[in-house]
Amino acid sequence: MKGQRGLHSDQPLKVVAIGGGTGLAALLRALKNEAGRSRDPWKLTGVVTVSDNGGSSGRLRAELGGIPPGDLRNCLSALTQEESVLSDMLNYRFKGEGNMAGHSLGNLMLLAMADITGDWVRAIRQLSGVLVTVGRLYPSTVVPVTLCAEDFDGTRYVGETSVNSCKPPVSRIWLEPLDAEPLPEALLAIMQADLILLAPGSLYTSTVANLLIPELRMTIARTEAPVVYVANLMTEPGESSGLDLETHVATLQAFGCFPIHAVLANSAPLAEPVLRRYLDEGGSPLSSTQPLLCGVPVFSQPLLDPEAQLARHHPTLLNQALREVIESL
Repeated sequence: MKGQRGLHSDQPLKVVAIGGGTGLAALLRALKNEAGRSRDPWKLTGVVTVSDNGGSSGRLRAELGGIPPGDLRNCLSALTQEESVLSDMLNYRFKGEGNMAGHSLGNLMLLAMADITGDWVRAIRQLSGVLVTVGRLYPSTVVPVTLCAEDFDGTRYVGETSVNSCKPPVSRIWLEPLDAEPLPEALLAIMQADLILLAPGSLYTSTVANLLIPELRMTIARTEAPVVYVANLMTEPGESSGLDLETHVATLQAFGCFPIHAVLANSAPLAEPVLRRYLDEGGSPLSSTQPLLCGVPVFSQPLLDPEAQLARHHPTLLNQALREVIESL
């Protein structure tokens, strides 16, 4: 741990979690109690990918320009200290068949606040204050970026939705524009971090996407903070189909160009009906019995939420497992 700072230091632990989609939101939800407690709270920061071009976010991006708000909204909801009517409103989706159908109210709120303030950081901060969230949240960049990839057959995929359905493994992956500048506040949080977490989620479209911003990637490489990869629970049909955990780690090392100090993976088996559903759709559990993968120590712990109908991290189990990993670093 940077400066030999651990869980019991007099200084608050500064934790930066990097990712997108539901994976980063699940990780932030697991850690928000640490950031919200009255005594020795952690300083928690989420850095969120903004390459989404599907769903409500994609439609708003195409119609209004700017960065997509969906993953930011998911993470804001995860950091809400207490469930309330306001947090319910954040996740509300309009029904029907008109122009508003499928849009999330939270997406519209974020875009409206960004337009009013003229600044995404202020927009997120002000909405965070209204919702009473813990921790900080930053987009990795405020430049509208497009995720692109190419597989080994030479097929090119343009846009996050397209990359999500690509044929793995990919031979190239990049953001356009190539020189997209990261948000300075996100860089500063990484520079000051005691611990950096790569969140679970889609391998290329959530985790790797952030690492394609050159200055952000180099800042992670220069920091003394250990980097922990919290592995996804399952592979996904398309971008990670057939890729085992070792390949996930190797991919992050290759595209990130920085050392990973530990991997946290799930060891609990899925219930048979849930497993069968995933296998039928082309997904499979992402786990390992090996103590090392690509030279990186693997911590295998039961992380599944037994009550969920889908493969989801249990916030308390994930929190406890992360604390054990941190103690070991």
